[in-house]
Amino acid sequence: MLSGFYKHKWKLLLLFILFNFKKHYKYILFYIYSKTKRGQSMIEDKKEKAKQIIKKDLFRTTFVHNFDKIPWYGIDNEKMDRILTDRKNKVNSRISGCLYTCDLGLEYKINKINNKFLYSNPLHPDIYPGLIKMESEVIKMVGQLFDMPGEGGGNITTGGTESTILALKAYKKMYKNKNWFKIFKPEVLCTRTVHAAVNKACELLDLKIVYVKLDENYIMDLNDLYWKISPRTCVIIGSAPCFPYGLMDPIKEIGELAKQYNVPFHVDSCLGGFIIQYDVHLRISFNDNIQSISVDPHKYGLAPKGSSVLLWKDRSMKKYQYFIADDWTGGLYASVSLPGSRVGSQIATTWATLLYNGNANYKAMSREIKNKTISFAEELRDIEYFDVIGWPNVNVVAFINNKYSVGQLSKYLKRQNWNINILQNPLCLHICITPKNIKYIDMLLSALKKFNEEPINENKDEDITAIYGMAAEIPDKTIIKSLVTYYLDMTTNI
Repeated sequence: MLSGFYKHKWKLLLLFILFNFKKHYKYILFYIYSKTKRGQSMIEDKKEKAKQIIKKDLFRTTFVHNFDKIPWYGIDNEKMDRILTDRKNKVNSRISGCLYTCDLGLEYKINKINNKFLYSNPLHPDIYPGLIKMESEVIKMVGQLFDMPGEGGGNITTGGTESTILALKAYKKMYKNKNWFKIFKPEVLCTRTVHAAVNKACELLDLKIVYVKLDENYIMDLNDLYWKISPRTCVIIGSAPCFPYGLMDPIKEIGELAKQYNVPFHVDSCLGGFIIQYDVHLRISFNDNIQSISVDPHKYGLAPKGSSVLLWKDRSMKKYQYFIADDWTGGLYASVSLPGSRVGSQIATTWATLLYNGNANYKAMSREIKNKTISFAEELRDIEYFDVIGWPNVNVVAFINNKYSVGQLSKYLKRQNWNINILQNPLCLHICITPKNIKYIDMLLSALKKFNEEPINENKDEDITAIYGMAAEIPDKTIIKSLVTYYLDMTTNI
């Protein structure tokens, strides 16, 4: 057998090279081109144009007052009011996601509660026992929606990203405790539609992402998942629904596979948890062989920003998310989440929001959002040249126009005062339907119907959509990362 290998080794090597060239030919050709003077000039030109677009996008708003040092004497209330009026966002309701509540009465009541707990800190349970009680009750109330058993537990976190990081931190520790003799990286199985918080968590925790293919409906392919489960798998992550397309992974079926191979299963339900749990056909349950669930009250739970909940089926698993320093000179130090100190108003306002709204209001909102999502997707499919990705039935609809570019469509919608999310791989747009924007969705549909009749010319240098076009054209993602880095640098240099 080995003699046959050596006899044909050059043929095998050639086949290997040809296979990899076919797989990565765009990157290889671009890399070669980028080393030429013409290629370098083209890249620098595109980067400079992109930087100008970024500056234009960030510096389009001017402010009357500017501060670069702490004033010697503090400013008075009247001046502070003028400054804050200048800086208060003029919020447009025609925006995808981002803003969820439109109940001014609720906002007024929550603001009063926020003021009462603004300087409290649950890091000190002996000083603020009421906060600990409220957090415990939030866990029980949200956990009840997902059929969390009596031995379950959880915590309030600052957002879905922190919930994801803590969950993966715990699963890595569990895996290492069980497989201490293995030297390779633990693997996280998920699709490319999973939230980017998973990528962030894996980078921080030194975990390897193994992507599971999407099936023809843009949800996790169970057959591919079956083949990718291995002794290195530390957790499977499903979305309910995913952020880009608003589609539900087959949670029950994934849970069955996870149970069969004794692999933990985490569900990211941050975006739609408060929608799907009030619908008998969509809801998920800890009984579906799920070990942990993340859900965000600060979205459809209508709580203020900075509120997510990480739930565990068994509170004994929760200990792996903790940080404990038992030999610190400052004493015994422990925290349940990434921050040490947490603002108590985050817990108090989340608790109060759940009680003020009640299940009846959440159920009515869930029905309204779901029905509008389905009807919008169905009517959009009937418009010439428009396609909808998958079969959305929760709260998000992703779409594309097969005749005109995403850049043209995005600019057209901006002229109609819409701020819509741009997605990539493939390039498309999506709208996240919320209580804040739902009354404008029919207007969006009307605008899309008129788009084919009056498309605008695309100027690639006009706005931020050009960056997405560049990302699609340039296979070398280090160039795109450098532009994103520049953007992030500029956000704190306004």
